[in-house]
Amino acid sequence: MERTEAQKYKGMIFAIIGGIFWGLAGVFGQYLFVNHGLNAKWLVSVRLLLAGVMLLIPVMIKEKKQVFALWKEKKNIPTIFLFAIFGMGLCQLAYYTAVQFSNAGTATVIQYTGPAMIMVYFCIRYRRKPQFMQVLALIMAMAGVFLLATKGDVTSLNISPTALVWGILSAIALAAYNLIPVNLMAKYGTLSVIGWGMLLAGIMMAAYVRPWHIIGTWDWKAVGALAVVVIVGTILSFAFYMEGVRLTGAQTASLIASVEPVTATVATVLMMGVAFTMPEVIGIAIIIIAVIILSMKGD
Repeated sequence: MERTEAQKYKGMIFAIIGGIFWGLAGVFGQYLFVNHGLNAKWLVSVRLLLAGVMLLIPVMIKEKKQVFALWKEKKNIPTIFLFAIFGMGLCQLAYYTAVQFSNAGTATVIQYTGPAMIMVYFCIRYRRKPQFMQVLALIMAMAGVFLLATKGDVTSLNISPTALVWGILSAIALAAYNLIPVNLMAKYGTLSVIGWGMLLAGIMMAAYVRPWHIIGTWDWKAVGALAVVVIVGTILSFAFYMEGVRLTGAQTASLIASVEPVTATVATVLMMGVAFTMPEVIGIAIIIIAVIILSMKGD
């Protein structure tokens, strides 16, 4: 579609807002862990359930029975379940577990090595050699994670092994999140597929976590933080980002959405009082630059 300059500018603003909102979700989750005694499993199950329902409702109102269209073809069922379990569910659980055992800034930046993993996947699958800039971005991403994990000291680990493992797992799941549902989204719409993925993942997690057993301490601040995680960090972030994609194009929007780890890092410092050392700051910057390089290259 032909886009006017005004549409592109508006789309860039929407993509920035979406990235900022995504970044805030992790920080408010960290706030709930630290100050109100919640854990990743409980928060993620509630987030997925509520967000899944809230995403599917407008689709149902607008498209009515079409919201159930993907279930009418049996071949779609394995894909949507794979997406729910290994894409949506694992991505959210791994990310928030990494947040719980480290902080939102570190967890978000480690998760953003996912695009490098997607690049490796495409090179292996299509048996093509990576370009120089792609190799450079991969090396930079690995170097950035190394600096975050060790502060540049190979004899010590700056974050807990648990946080590092879950952070890397969240990056792998982020890659799966982007790769598994591509064909379904093209045929049935992004909101519908994402909504079903969230709802299914939430239902499966709820059977194990039983989120109706309320944990932690609750007051208006805790309720507000949960609302930010579910509404601002999921519904509004996704809505703004997808509108940004529509107006400015997927490549530009994904490039601009790299503001997410920046937002998460800055908000972690300002809201949670976490101090990053210079090697960590350099590591964060290197990973963000690597993501920007990969976003500019596209697939």
